[in-house]
Parts: sequence; structure tokens; C-alpha cells
Amino acid sequence: MSGDDDTTAAEASLRRAVEQLCEDGPGNGSDAAQEAVQALADGSGKAWTPEQETQIRTMVEQIRKLRDLNRPGGGWWRRRRAWRAQGRLADLMMTGGPELVNEAELRHWKNHVMVELLLEFASSAMKPEDTAKTYGRMETLNATTYEDYQQAKKALAEEKAAAS
Repeated sequence: MSGDDDTTAAEASLRRAVEQLCEDGPGNGSDAAQEAVQALADGSGKAWTPEQETQIRTMVEQIRKLRDLNRPGGGWWRRRRAWRAQGRLADLMMTGGPELVNEAELRHWKNHVMVELLLEFASSAMKPEDTAKTYGRMETLNATTYEDYQQAKKALAEEKAAAS
């Protein structure tokens, strides 16, 4: 019975996150991803103080802004805004320290991948098998540590270099 409850709760959680992604408005995708990541959190991660949490969230938002500003095209004003955003991010990184920077980078990546997972789920038939598959992938994503993330990045870079 508990397995059915878990499945229906997971399905309801996924559908709610997909609905948030489909709504119009700024930042809904990021909010849905954060909610999905937090719903899976089991408390096994490092406990951050409220001040550190605030710094991490600020860094994540600044990383998101900077990546958005650095997309191709734009013009002089966007490059200038990107330059200022890069300075603010550098200041945050210097005050936060390497551990908080690593956590912010990991959270930004997790949010991005979570949005991709939710969009993939939304484009599927949303059957129980799809729900179980997506939920399993979300649990794996949630369990990813910064070290796992760095190893995967390094392996991808090596594959890319070997293919060139």
C-alpha cells in the first residue's frame, strides 16, 4: 500500500511541477525545479546556516543571470550588463568561499537538469511507467554530489577532446 501512496504522491508532485513550468511568467521553471529538488531532499546533505543559504541562493541567481546575459547576440548594453554581473558574482564568490561557490554551482546545474527532466516528462504520455522513470532520475539527480558533478564534467571534456 505504501508503494501505491509513493507512486501517487510522486505522480502528483511531477504533475504539479509540470503545471508550474507550463504557466506563463518569469522564473516559473526555476521555481518548479527548486520545489522538485526540495521535495526529494532527504536531509542527507550538508546543513547550511541561514546566512550561508542566503549566500548560496544569491550566487545561484547571479550565475543564472550571467549565463542568460552571455548568450549569443545582444549588443553593447548586454555585454556591459554581463560585465557588471560578472563583477557582482566575483564579489559574492570571494566573500562566500570555495565551499559555498561549489554548492551554488551544483544547485544551478541541478535546477537546470531538473527543468529538462520535467519538460521531458511533460512531453511524455505521463503514464505510471513514465512517472516511475522520471522519479528515479530525479532521485539520482538529487543524490549527486559536487564531486560526482566534477568527475562527470571532466569525463565529458576528455571525451570531447578525444573526439576532436
